[in-house]
Amino acid sequence: MQIKFAIMLSAVSAALLAAPVLAQSVTYEGYADTTSCSGSAFGCTDGGAICCTLPTGFGYSVQFDNLPSGSQGQGYTDGACTSFLFSVFGPGTKCWNGGGSRASTMNWFHSPQGRRGVVAARSTAKANCSTPAYFKYEDASGETKTIAVPAGKNAAQNIADLYMAKNYTALAQYQAY
Repeated sequence: MQIKFAIMLSAVSAALLAAPVLAQSVTYEGYADTTSCSGSAFGCTDGGAICCTLPTGFGYSVQFDNLPSGSQGQGYTDGACTSFLFSVFGPGTKCWNGGGSRASTMNWFHSPQGRRGVVAARSTAKANCSTPAYFKYEDASGETKTIAVPAGKNAAQNIADLYMAKNYTALAQYQAY
């Protein structure tokens, strides 16, 4: 009886570990830094297969936090996640540095059958595109701030422009994230 229970418990455990996590969200960020995933960044958080569009000046480094096993993060040079630039593979937190190349859009998704290989973009339509949810930066006093990017056309670019102009007073008017 104990042996049958142990075998059944092992089988159930193996099945649960092999099953993909379907409702998991991943946070990923596009940085202005060309050599590391540090400093100011626009961030997205979603359940996968959503193309996140970055404003001008960001996407020179991209970090995917806690990518699940069998998933990949990708960067693209166009506004629709179709012109492939790079891919990183889970599990774990992965940083890509462009060294001057820029990912203008980024996304993540579960690879089919946990395959470790580059998978082509699923759609050329912009229907699954979004804008960043937040922006993190260091203000004039050196304090790290994270603000919400409001809905609306060009909201992320407006925030990026304020940051590049060092208009921290205007950035402080945005809602904290």
